[in-house]
Amino acid sequence: MTAHNATLNGSWTISAQIGRIWFRWRSFSPIPLFVMLFLLPSEFKCSIAQYGLLILGVFLAEGLRVWSVGHAGSNTRTRGETVNQLVHAGPYQFVRNPLYIANVAMYTFCGMIFGFGLLSFFIFIYSSLEYYFIVSFEEQVLSKTFGQSYLDYCEKVPRWVPSFKPACISSGHTFNLWRALKSEKSTFFSMTAMALGFFIKVLFLK
Repeated sequence: MTAHNATLNGSWTISAQIGRIWFRWRSFSPIPLFVMLFLLPSEFKCSIAQYGLLILGVFLAEGLRVWSVGHAGSNTRTRGETVNQLVHAGPYQFVRNPLYIANVAMYTFCGMIFGFGLLSFFIFIYSSLEYYFIVSFEEQVLSKTFGQSYLDYCEKVPRWVPSFKPACISSGHTFNLWRALKSEKSTFFSMTAMALGFFIKVLFLK
């Protein structure tokens, strides 16, 4: 609550200042990790069943992204510091940051698919820290924009650990699959590039 009130008073916390920078460059932050996955020698090989479970995990994470973007729309792609609407429908009734939870899971699963243990753990820690700072920034922007209504939302809905049932009343935003798929084009491209990189590494860089 203190951080939110600080924004309402016009000041920024240190974590929000760090997150502000990371927020603007968040699309590029996974690139060094993916380069390491491609270039470093794998530590182990998964069984067919393990690959299946990890790939399922990636698709479930992407499904969470689609569900989230289908409700929030272009708000999830902005690089600016203005937000037009406070969305608390769909997954946002269970947890405040479903997109970032999905990203952390997806990046970590990809590391394990490429055959890394310690590097996957590093990816998990790195991406968790990234989104911790980004969320610090976003929460202060939302507090400044929506005031008490956002603070009330934060009181009801957990930041990272989803509730088992909707923790707040829906804002009325409906799911739009076409909007979600259109917004996720860059994510689908990244997933395709990752899959291609994996097969190139397995077939030609043994």
